[in-house]
Amino acid sequence: MVVVDGSMNDVAAIDDLLHHHPIPSIIVDRGGMIIAVNQAIESFFNLSRSAIIGRRLTQMLSMKDDSLQPVLDDASASLSAYGVVMDAGRARDAVADIAADVISPDKDWRIVALHPSPRGGRHQHHRPGSAARSATAAAAMLAHEIKNPLAGIRGAAQLMTNVDAERASMLRELICSEVDRIAQLIDSMQDFTRDTAPSLAATNIYPALTQATEIARAAASDGIAIIDSFDPSIPQAWANHQALVQIILNLLTNAIAAVSDISSAEITISTAFRHGLKYYAGDGMGHRALPIEICVSDNGSGVPPHLVDDIFNPFVSGRTGGQGLGLALVDKLVRDMGGLVQHERDEKMERTHFRVHLCQAREG
Repeated sequence: MVVVDGSMNDVAAIDDLLHHHPIPSIIVDRGGMIIAVNQAIESFFNLSRSAIIGRRLTQMLSMKDDSLQPVLDDASASLSAYGVVMDAGRARDAVADIAADVISPDKDWRIVALHPSPRGGRHQHHRPGSAARSATAAAAMLAHEIKNPLAGIRGAAQLMTNVDAERASMLRELICSEVDRIAQLIDSMQDFTRDTAPSLAATNIYPALTQATEIARAAASDGIAIIDSFDPSIPQAWANHQALVQIILNLLTNAIAAVSDISSAEITISTAFRHGLKYYAGDGMGHRALPIEICVSDNGSGVPPHLVDDIFNPFVSGRTGGQGLGLALVDKLVRDMGGLVQHERDEKMERTHFRVHLCQAREG
């Protein structure tokens, strides 16, 4: 083992922690020198640990996107990047998700984790034939959902002949409500096909969070507690108020469904400022700082394991009768604002977290 920056005991402790970690990982010191690795990174690099430790990170990892390399090389920067193409050790044009963060502020040690992903990136949510299947599913869902209210409208129209004024008024209200329901359904589908992103501005997130939370509380049963845990110092986000209301309401609605069948049901909506969090989306726009975090957590049983990788895809739902549109729309709206939404399951605490990360509004 080569010790570059830090005592032998410190590096040995880190090395022991990494040993059984399944994700390829590297520890680098403040000078960008690799001081510890695990077995998984040896396989990813196709190199032995003796050929990796003691070399600079820049010698082992070369990003194809020039805007990403400086962030990776910055010893103080946090980074989340998905579907990144890189030269890694002996591997050429490898594709992986990258996460990097400081783990020892006093020494400026940093961990860099590489999660191999298929070409094109697992966050693009597409598999061969998925577009055709999605279109077919959309058509089938619309046909089914529109057929029912149309039948009700036709029946109500027929009944309006020779009825008293009170009955006619009730039938008119029924027709209007069913027409509105059809319009809302079509609007929800059009949200996925609109190429224009919502207009963005410096936005105080709390009116949107309050609005969404009040609606969710009104819809939730009495046994479900929805708790606020807000950081009052959060600055304005670069966002759209209405889109933010829809995002948070969809997440809260999902959380309510997730805890509806358990006792002591609890949902928490919290905010935090994450210094140094950066995200690289692979869209040619470089890396983005996403310090503003909104988290919706619940103590339900979580997403079924076989759906975890697809939960942000349209028409994927773990609930009987669910349409699978809520999280897909959340993902689209967050991306339209330049942000990122993540799912995390904490098995130890038995809680599911959905975290929305947004850009801070530019000053001036």
